[in-house]
Amino acid sequence: MHYKLCLLECWNAKLLDKLPSQMNLVESVKTALFDAIIEGKITPNDKLSQIEIASALGVSRQPVIQALRILSEQGILVAHGKKGLSLAALDEKTLLKLLDVRKQLDCLGVRLAAQRVTAGRLIDEDHEIIEAINKLISDSHLLIVNGEHLKLVRNDISFHKLLRALSGNEFIQSVLEPHLLHHNRLVSAMSINRHTKIWHQHQEILGAILQGNGELAEQTMMEHINSAAAAIDWKRDTNG
Repeated sequence: MHYKLCLLECWNAKLLDKLPSQMNLVESVKTALFDAIIEGKITPNDKLSQIEIASALGVSRQPVIQALRILSEQGILVAHGKKGLSLAALDEKTLLKLLDVRKQLDCLGVRLAAQRVTAGRLIDEDHEIIEAINKLISDSHLLIVNGEHLKLVRNDISFHKLLRALSGNEFIQSVLEPHLLHHNRLVSAMSINRHTKIWHQHQEILGAILQGNGELAEQTMMEHINSAAAAIDWKRDTNG
């Protein structure tokens, strides 16, 4: 009983803020839970309670149940005991395989985006995307100064999603989408003390695209993702 009270107090006091009723509650609950996961506030040892999460977020149990189901279907949460759920432990080999796939698709994406620039095939929506990317870069430099780690992680995720949209090939994002929550769990850890380098690389990638230099954009993206992989080398299985 004491454990449950402490856990509820922890949820209410530290992890999650009340959600506005006008928002899409299922997506908002899922986002709030995932933010807590990438911040390390929810660990594989924690048993998640629908009642406690609903109380902490100030919502009914229904959107919580649906959000937990989505995270379970995506493999982020796993069974804990007979009825409970907990955060799945990271599978290093699976994540490294995913990183390999993401690298190939993101390199394809920036090459296609550069080709569209060279061919003069950008439309108004693309220019809005470029404006949004530039704002992300500008805002992130300020966030680095202020040490806003979680916001920088969110911006990192948004940056790559916008780049994929700029490719003009919607299948790049749709192929990756079901698996990106797994990858994003590592983004927070990989980016600690690396935000300055990360956003410098982001600016270089965008610059190469806007120059219409697909080869340089692809090379810079490859280096960007390889450096992220190097940041998790300590997780690799030494037996191969």
